[in-house]
Amino acid sequence: MKNKFFVFISLLLSLIVFAGCGYKPTTSIAKHTIGGKVFIDVKIDVQNLNNSILIKDALINIIASKLDVEIVKDKNLATTSIYGELKSVSEIAMDTDLAGYTKVYRENVIVYISYVGIDKKVRDFTVSNYYDFVVSDDSVVTQSKKEEAIKLAINKALSDVFSKIAIHSL
Repeated sequence: MKNKFFVFISLLLSLIVFAGCGYKPTTSIAKHTIGGKVFIDVKIDVQNLNNSILIKDALINIIASKLDVEIVKDKNLATTSIYGELKSVSEIAMDTDLAGYTKVYRENVIVYISYVGIDKKVRDFTVSNYYDFVVSDDSVVTQSKKEEAIKLAINKALSDVFSKIAIHSL
């Protein structure tokens, strides 16, 4: 009985603190800046074609699922335009075994984002992140392992988009 009372009081105090301090989730703030119909464009780099396409797919998925907006194919129909570009992808050897073979790699990505929100102001920022992957003793680094690591790094980087939009809109 004492535990239930403690849990109830803790939840009540948490609710009062978050409501009282004006806390709003970043997606709620971002939705006021990016809303309605959204046009998403990504610069396709011919030398890095697969990763450029990954950014567009990830941006569409994140924006559509988190903000519940309509993605349009015509820029003229959009109330918000988002532009993305893969600035760089790099690979670093993080750890080696006793024989000198690399066992852990890190894929780093930097993505440039520019957008014109509902208020018609142009804002831009970069997001970056990484993903570490391990190569087992009896294998080599394959292109598919690299691509999967880059895809995960891009998704991690783009997860920061809402917080950046929220910061810019305050």
